[in-house]
Amino acid sequence: MKFKSSSIDLIITDLSMPNIDGSDFIKMIRNVNNEVPILILSMYIEDVTLHQSINYGIQGYIQKPINQENLKTQIELIKKQLLEKNLIKEYQNITNASAIISKINTNQIITYVNERFCTISGFEKDELIGQYYEMIKFEEESAQFPTTLWNEILAKKEVWRGILKHRTKTGLLYYLQTTIQPILSTHGEVEQFISLSIPITNIIHPEEQLSDYLKQHKESILLLIKIEEFKYLENTFTKKITKKLQNLFAKELLKHMPETCSFSQIYLLNNGEFAFVKQYNKSIDTSHLIDNLKKFQKEVNQKKIKIGIVNYTLSIVSSLAYGRNSLENAKIGLKKILKSKEEFIVATNFMEKVTKESNEKLNKFIMLKEAIDNYNIISYFQPIVNNQTLKITKYESLVRLIDANNNILSPYHFLEIAKEGKYYHTITTMVLQNSFRALDNTDIEISINLSALDIEDERIQSEFCILLEKYKNETQRITVELLEDEKINNKEMIQAFINKIRQCGVKIALDDFGKGFSNFSRIQEYQPNYIKIDGSLIRNIEHDQFSQDLVQTIVFFAKKQNIKTIAEFVENENIFNILKKLGVDYSQGHYFSKAEQLEEFISSN
Repeated sequence: MKFKSSSIDLIITDLSMPNIDGSDFIKMIRNVNNEVPILILSMYIEDVTLHQSINYGIQGYIQKPINQENLKTQIELIKKQLLEKNLIKEYQNITNASAIISKINTNQIITYVNERFCTISGFEKDELIGQYYEMIKFEEESAQFPTTLWNEILAKKEVWRGILKHRTKTGLLYYLQTTIQPILSTHGEVEQFISLSIPITNIIHPEEQLSDYLKQHKESILLLIKIEEFKYLENTFTKKITKKLQNLFAKELLKHMPETCSFSQIYLLNNGEFAFVKQYNKSIDTSHLIDNLKKFQKEVNQKKIKIGIVNYTLSIVSSLAYGRNSLENAKIGLKKILKSKEEFIVATNFMEKVTKESNEKLNKFIMLKEAIDNYNIISYFQPIVNNQTLKITKYESLVRLIDANNNILSPYHFLEIAKEGKYYHTITTMVLQNSFRALDNTDIEISINLSALDIEDERIQSEFCILLEKYKNETQRITVELLEDEKINNKEMIQAFINKIRQCGVKIALDDFGKGFSNFSRIQEYQPNYIKIDGSLIRNIEHDQFSQDLVQTIVFFAKKQNIKTIAEFVENENIFNILKKLGVDYSQGHYFSKAEQLEEFISSN
């Protein structure tokens, strides 16, 4: 047939032909080409043959006799229909090339997928068609999500739009901007769903992608990396350039990551941080992995990496965690490593430790609140003895807490946690009030500990001055022991406070002298009446010549400055005798008495 070998744009045929019936002719054409438009000429519109021909798909007909204008109009109409049909076809081709298309029936079974779907997902068509949609969905936090989605569309019979998360055949996560259209029957019932999706993985923030990966893989190995110099990069370059540098550096990190570590993807997070992650199972040799990652880190830190036209040597630190809660553990590890100035840390189970510490802190906060509410912040007093007369010359006021079980707790159990919250000020206020009230029950001196944190609090200063005014006739019996403290933020305020209370007759003692941050410049600054030699020197003085020599030096200097010395932690007679021989003026420790309530000492005298 000539039709098979020629390019025909339009067929115009009469139904009445000598050798073949018109409808049979059209049937033959349609068996060869279902697209070519056909225009029928017919004398009788009601002709049975005409109706049969229409069933085969014709584009128009003209009743004889032929009118040239009608013929021209029909041809123009067919041309318009062809153009529209070609546009629709082109749109379908474009959609198929750029979008993921699928059909799902009301039982949530996949009935159709296009090639793009297969390319993105990694599945073959025969692996998807006939399977439940469940096999490709991301394991959402709610296991009921798919059923809820389809039921919602079934009930409303409306188009659904949103973001769906799918997983590839290899388990990787990808994101789709999806429109789901319910297809209705002639009776208005949903017969199936058509889903059209656009991949948007590249515009989803990597941190969200990482979070979703970890939801899907409950146990994972995660390496969290940070550029140590990132803050300098931020200050040096614009945000746009810094972002570009991070993207380039991420590619370099991925390139240098050993294949033996089996990390195939890197996530660029915020603030110069990067994450490698993979699924964890107990068969993995973590020791071997750690060794390889340390070598990788060393190589990165030693290698100049070309970013654009510039060679950079960027230093990285790494936190590794595996098992559950790997991201949370790695983040805690990264904080620790940045403080410790180490390079590599294994942070597995750090979150568990932090949670345990947080629970312990919470219990301590509750204990503190109950003790404050029930006035169970009390003062114990420890005697300070004159080494020559062996008489008690003053008491040091020491804070104690009575817990719900009537246990007496030392500051070790609650004072540091109090500094993290709102209770420290209250505790110091209660100790000041307890200590000044003790002046009414004894005629000797009372020593009160104050830290830089206390003195820098204007409320504490105000409370102290109010008490000085209330006990203005007894202020010469008050000694303020300035605790050794590295965190002094306002030296001028502290100096002004010391000068003020000294004018009221209050004496000054330097506590914990001889350790940590204490030095002779503090003596020059504060002009103390007493130096309390730290217990770390006194404990070992029996067997440590260095401690003896250092105590002797402190005593010699103090006598030159007319400053009295007090030794803490005097635990036995031998220590006391050594201190007395070295010229120490006063002793405090269990050799004489442990701390007790003041009534205990009064009743024993």
